[in-house]
Amino acid sequence: MNRLFNFLLTQRFFIFLLTFVLIVTGLVSWHRLPIDAFPDVTNVQVMILTKVPGFTSMDVEQRVTFPIEQHMGGLPQVKQVRSVSKSEISQVVVIFEDDVDIYFARQQVFERLAEARESLPEGSEPEMTPISTGLGEVFQYTLDSDKLDPTELRTLQDWVVAPQLRSIPGVTEINSFGGFVKQYHVLVRPTALEKYNITLRDVIEVIEANNANAGGSYIVKDWQQTFIRSLGLLKNIEDIGNVVVKTSNGIPILLKDIAEITFGTQTRQGGVTRDDKGEVVAGMVIMLQGANSKTVVDQVKQKIPQIQKSLPEGVKLNPFYDRTSLIQACIATVINAITEGGICVIFVLFLFLAELRTAIVVLFSIPLTFLVSFIIMDFTGMSSNLMSLGGLAFSVGMVVDASIIVAENARRHLANAKPGEKRITVINQAIQEVVRPVSFSILIVALILVPLLTLQGMEGKMFIPLAQTMLISMLVSLLVALIITPSVSESLLPAGKEYEFPFVGWFHRLYCKLLNLLLRFKWATIAVSFAGLIFTALLATRLGTDFMPELDEGAIAINSVRLPNASLAGSVKVADEIDRLIMKIPEVETVVAKTGRAEISEDPMGPEQTDFVIMLKSREAFPQRRGKKEVIENIKTVLAEVPGLRHSFSQPIALRVNELISGIKSDVAVKVFGDDLDKLAEIAREVAAVLAGIPGADDTKSAQLSGMNQLDLEIDRAAASRYGLNSSEINDLIETAVGGRTVTTIIEGQRRFALQIRYPESLRKNESDIMNLKIRAPEGQLIPLSQIARLKPVEIPIEIKRENGIRSLVVETNVRNRDLGSFIADLQERLEPLEKKLPTGYFLSLGGQFENQQRAMQRLSLVVPIVLLMIMILLVIALGKLRDAVLVIAILPFALVGGIIALWLWKMTFSVSAAIAFIVLLGVAVQDGVLLISFLRQLIDEGIPLNEAVKQACNLRYRAIMMTTLTSFIGHVPMLLSDGSGADIQKPLALVVNGGLVSSTLLTLFVLPALFAVTESFFAGSDEKDLAATVEEKPGA
Repeated sequence: MNRLFNFLLTQRFFIFLLTFVLIVTGLVSWHRLPIDAFPDVTNVQVMILTKVPGFTSMDVEQRVTFPIEQHMGGLPQVKQVRSVSKSEISQVVVIFEDDVDIYFARQQVFERLAEARESLPEGSEPEMTPISTGLGEVFQYTLDSDKLDPTELRTLQDWVVAPQLRSIPGVTEINSFGGFVKQYHVLVRPTALEKYNITLRDVIEVIEANNANAGGSYIVKDWQQTFIRSLGLLKNIEDIGNVVVKTSNGIPILLKDIAEITFGTQTRQGGVTRDDKGEVVAGMVIMLQGANSKTVVDQVKQKIPQIQKSLPEGVKLNPFYDRTSLIQACIATVINAITEGGICVIFVLFLFLAELRTAIVVLFSIPLTFLVSFIIMDFTGMSSNLMSLGGLAFSVGMVVDASIIVAENARRHLANAKPGEKRITVINQAIQEVVRPVSFSILIVALILVPLLTLQGMEGKMFIPLAQTMLISMLVSLLVALIITPSVSESLLPAGKEYEFPFVGWFHRLYCKLLNLLLRFKWATIAVSFAGLIFTALLATRLGTDFMPELDEGAIAINSVRLPNASLAGSVKVADEIDRLIMKIPEVETVVAKTGRAEISEDPMGPEQTDFVIMLKSREAFPQRRGKKEVIENIKTVLAEVPGLRHSFSQPIALRVNELISGIKSDVAVKVFGDDLDKLAEIAREVAAVLAGIPGADDTKSAQLSGMNQLDLEIDRAAASRYGLNSSEINDLIETAVGGRTVTTIIEGQRRFALQIRYPESLRKNESDIMNLKIRAPEGQLIPLSQIARLKPVEIPIEIKRENGIRSLVVETNVRNRDLGSFIADLQERLEPLEKKLPTGYFLSLGGQFENQQRAMQRLSLVVPIVLLMIMILLVIALGKLRDAVLVIAILPFALVGGIIALWLWKMTFSVSAAIAFIVLLGVAVQDGVLLISFLRQLIDEGIPLNEAVKQACNLRYRAIMMTTLTSFIGHVPMLLSDGSGADIQKPLALVVNGGLVSSTLLTLFVLPALFAVTESFFAGSDEKDLAATVEEKPGA
């Protein structure tokens, strides 16, 4: 080791050249890193959507969802299969283990879907949704126009805007929402069918047969060949009308003779309104999983001016959601924390070192450590986001610790160097003295981060990047301190007497006096410490528990629910009115209401549900300087003006991520499992009553199971058979004449529009109209439906949810003004009587954020003790004596005292963020303990008496310990005071560590010396006996 450091010190040019290369490479890597606001916490899942027009929720479950679920059973590494069956759509979500490659997962599902298709109804085509995640909707916009109607705007969105955006690298799909999809409608007149003895089947077949081109191979003339093609594609309404349906007595009967051919629109399931402008058409850019969101959004924004030029005059592409604004806000929060923390660290360093050159030596290690960390992040494929950069911000005061100890010790040795002694020799000796404790202390801090790497699920995806960057930066800081800092110290550190500011010296002397006093009363000092530990342990039991602080996205999302029978048109009008009311709130910049479901229905809402996305102005632009909570209360007051709705508040990303991960949009959910839907609804009502009665419950709601009206056409098979009719023929009539059947596609250049056949609306408006429809029997007679069937009004479930093959009903609530842990404990206690009286086959299960919190705490409780044992082994190796290692481990509980008191004073709960901060705090406490005890042991081994050794070690290590502590403490202060986007999740980290730093520093400087003196006095006698026994054995050897 001596030769290694001597070599490094003599090869300073090579070291400085390496440093320059690392700086340049680090800057390049920083610009190459993918950037996003948050880590992507979505699980590995494949979503299957199947559209089945005309099917009710019961039919969808039985004929579509169930067969698909059955075929997904037995797939490797599947954690869960859940589904939602609603009218006309089935959604099945297959969730895999986190380590499964998404493309492998999709391949497995694709193969099973091929088998499942054989079991599905004709015309249903299951499709996998785009390869994206909960953070995939990176850019959203609306098409606004005062001149064009919603149908024309939707056509522009589908055939002008979307294709251009879809071509951007990293964009997997453009999801269209709202407006009306253009169609060609053939409205057949039943009277004309009767007159010419034509059936609907005849019309369908003749249209299908007359919309195609045909190839005639080619003919050869001389040396050339010419291809022949027969053009039979329908191009316009005139072509459609001139299709010959039948010839009667030599007279052709054209389609226009029996039907009205016109432009119409597809039956839609969703609509969008914005601000107070009425209906608009929305588009959502969905990013490919793994793509760089900032790069994708930047390319989208660059493309928009070009797209705008291709749109008609008066049509504007108007963005309302841009992920880069959130990315910039989150990254700015972290960068500001790093910058401000760095400035604070400079101040502390100069305060203690009182020399600019010494401060520069230490300060130089911060940017260099981060730049080398960027190189490793780039090489390993990590992204820069709130959590990964947050790890660097969190460690800004810790990465200088190793360099502080090396530089401070080198400066002390230079001050005490003998005249004529070489600088290289002096610095080499200084490094030799601290290399072991420094290396082991940094390695121990790195090791204490290992439990964080074992987290799974949402909390793992959120906090592992933070742990990884902290781990990288700490290990890099050790390499910088041992390889680069010695060369910089040799070149820059001054010789001669050390300087310190008078007030720093005064504090130093005060510390020595207090230490002398406490060493006289060692047992009293230890007793007071234990009393403080017991008090804090009691205080800890009063702290509430939560999963994770809410990330402020700078926007609000509201899910509003109406009665199940609400029509889309009525819901859109209500949403438009709510838009108008919300826009009156001065802090609101824009509001977009999405009613029903989009083209790609990842959230298959019905027309009774509306998601409001409310974008707020920047905090600086808030006219009344109100906080977000006050704005939400104002919005609640406004919403109270519109009766008949239930509202649930969230944020855009949180709403989408929670829905994708667990299928739940709220903090807590009680899932009721069983078979009978009526019984499930009955139990759910009881659960909802229990939930609503718990203090802290807000926005409590139960999934609407019943309440949707339906008319069932019950066929009298005996009556139908007398006329030679089968149910299939009656079904065809209802499906085509009432529902409308798409029979072909009309091609207009690059655009394609469906052609649909149905009866005119005036003949299918109500029950009597439907019962008067006639069906042609095999003998040619026309039979009214009223003679062979009857309409029966029934009430059907609006949706049917299943989880792992069992029907379920979800009761949800958000938790406000209360911690999640105590709420769950209260809920479990109140649900216990209800669970005992549940029928056989029915059971309850808790879900939502609670699941994540429980999983994280269980994982940490298993891994942390194992890591502490590994640290114990490292301490024995580092310190050389088991009792010294036990002493360091024994003071760790005392280090937690400050963190617990800080949480209590700031009225924060014990969340996963706080748990992670406590783990980091253990590493910091060990670091200081190793530094002091290793020096104490060194002095005792040199023969210095115990009491003198304790005083001398504390005196000489005071400055190094205070510098490392204060740099860490003050480096976290900007994170603690920040109120930018993403700051809420970092505050518990900074608060716990800073509180713990106060208590651990007091312990290290006052209690640890007392403990060491007591234990060393106790073991001194046995050590002398061992030594005497060893001496006696030597003569006889």
